[in-house]
Amino acid sequence: MPEPWSVSADGAVKRGRRLFPVLGLVVVTVLIVAGVFVVQGVPEPTSAASVSADEVGPKVGAEAPDFKALDIEGNPVTLSELKGQPVWLLFQATWCSSCRAELPDVEAMSERVEVVSIYLKEDRETVSDYAQRLDLSIVSVPDPIGEISLRYLTSSVPTHFFIDADGKVASVAKGVLSLAEMEEHLAGIEIPVG
Repeated sequence: MPEPWSVSADGAVKRGRRLFPVLGLVVVTVLIVAGVFVVQGVPEPTSAASVSADEVGPKVGAEAPDFKALDIEGNPVTLSELKGQPVWLLFQATWCSSCRAELPDVEAMSERVEVVSIYLKEDRETVSDYAQRLDLSIVSVPDPIGEISLRYLTSSVPTHFFIDADGKVASVAKGVLSLAEMEEHLAGIEIPVG
């Protein structure tokens, strides 16, 4: 049986051929892991508790960033065209069980305020199937490349932006909201009747 190492005539220690398969395996593993990160990107935080409120933008009092997109019916949705009425911008995802849990209350509140639901990095077909399965009436907008979520500096779901009739961000909330919390946020943006 050959020794795993030997000493050459000049005194240098040489390792045998056993080291090359191990090194090759390590290199291949590193390349595969690196390839996964390149293709899929670095994982983003997805739970409401995973990102601090300071990392969400725009800030309260700032102009809400405008966007143009198509809803699941193919209708254009432009935030600036909704100016003059309060808007509840809800960032969510079809795979998010917390988002799904608050949807019945969100649907109920949509009678009082325009709700636009942005689905982070999801395609039209996925969002359309989801909205149909849950019989949603709120405006559902796929954000397949994350363009809208980038404008709002948010990657966690659910995240809520309550925008007043002047187009300013009145409040921001992260995570699932109770009905009482929804009421509180809506009170800050609703136009008084009468």
